[in-house]
Amino acid sequence: MEFGSLLRKRASLYLAFVYGFVLIDFGSKFFLPRPLKLFSFFPLLAALLTRWLTKDKSPWLIRPNFRKSWRTYLLAAFVPSLLIFVSAMLYFFIFPTHLDLSASRLIDTYSQFGMPTDLPHTVESVITLGMVGVFLSPFILPIILFALGEEVGWRGYFLPILLQLMSEQKAILLSGLLWGIGHAPLVYLGLNYGFGYPGAPYLGIVAMTLFCVVLGIWLAYVTIKSESVIPAAILHGSINFIGEFPALVAITGINPLIGPSPGSLIGGLGLLVGAVILWGIMGTNKFHEAPLITRNIRSQR
Repeated sequence: MEFGSLLRKRASLYLAFVYGFVLIDFGSKFFLPRPLKLFSFFPLLAALLTRWLTKDKSPWLIRPNFRKSWRTYLLAAFVPSLLIFVSAMLYFFIFPTHLDLSASRLIDTYSQFGMPTDLPHTVESVITLGMVGVFLSPFILPIILFALGEEVGWRGYFLPILLQLMSEQKAILLSGLLWGIGHAPLVYLGLNYGFGYPGAPYLGIVAMTLFCVVLGIWLAYVTIKSESVIPAAILHGSINFIGEFPALVAITGINPLIGPSPGSLIGGLGLLVGAVILWGIMGTNKFHEAPLITRNIRSQR
């Protein structure tokens, strides 16, 4: 089989498996008393099956490569979380009455991870809670492992295939778009945004898809820069952890498409600005020539 055709077959099979698993999981919500919680492992399973069916022996990209990529690890671990924190502060500066100073939902949810529970109910204490969360976020191993399942599939397997089929810009945007579409059934069921907002759940699906495109730029950058999916898993897991904080210190009944969570207009502003900067960096540093791409794909010839 011609190599380009083989790559397209692998990309199509991977998507068919991922979306098929997501739809099965979606359907289970209506029949099982306890819905399946395997979403983060579907991309890994899809990559495994695609590799097996197409005899794909390409590298897994799970070597840490920490020594030569420690700066990328620091960026992945802390910068996105800090941007989420700053964006949330901006939202509450614009809408100060939306801040719940008790932070009761936040404390109840994250005290098990070491979150302080005895701080006074002040703006300063809420900020302190947020900063503690930013510091802890890259060290919550269970959340990082859940994120690794998605990253092995989307950034470690699917993205390098696309990078051989089209330009770098198109590959990164398309992978983020398709990743976002895979979240549609979850948003439809109320995850991330709930139902109490104008245009629910369809505007929520659009917002989540756009968020995944933005976040996909970050994840692609750290993967290509480090030649490993480990920094992407850390970044992804950190955002999954800290990204819940803003909504948990907000009063109920606000429009989640506006803020304060990172998948909203104001809450995601920092990540968007960062993604634009990284997009420019990738365009000037010839990332398409990185060893990751040539080694991961051409070794299959």
